[in-house]
Amino acid sequence: MQLVNTRYAEALIDVTEEKSSTDKVLNSLNAILKLFEQNPEFYTFLLDPKVKMESKKKALTNVLKGRVEQEVVNFLMLLMDKERLKNIKGITDEYIRFADERKNILIMTIISAFPLEDVQIDKIKEKYKKLYNKASAKAKVVIDKSLIGGIKIQIGDKVIDDSIKARLTSLKEMMLK
Repeated sequence: MQLVNTRYAEALIDVTEEKSSTDKVLNSLNAILKLFEQNPEFYTFLLDPKVKMESKKKALTNVLKGRVEQEVVNFLMLLMDKERLKNIKGITDEYIRFADERKNILIMTIISAFPLEDVQIDKIKEKYKKLYNKASAKAKVVIDKSLIGGIKIQIGDKVIDDSIKARLTSLKEMMLK
């Protein structure tokens, strides 16, 4: 499903970038996700294969009219036609990733054994922002007690492991040789 999400998100960002509406569309997508989260029965109705497509589209159009960008409504209609509305969360996540990439924003995950202070997080973001020559950085912090101490940094598919667990594993391997 990842490839499907990526393709739809890429197509959408290409269109919205041409129209300089990337941020507006992102706000609309987030509003739709919130709507579906707060009204799961409505979302279930839209996914129900027993309900006629025309009824689903009419209901969605009525709910979203004037609340979100028209191009997002059109995009949702396309997703409904292709039976991909269930992918809306993944598509939105990919859309955010593409938008950040195009704004030259570094996306990273900081994995730590213990909660980090904001100052520490800011220092890590600043270091990698400069290292990767990006305009800014966004970081998600994840706590993983198995690290014992230290941190791991994940940027895309690259992982920088500076945890005590990794050091102990490395030391153990060296001793066993």
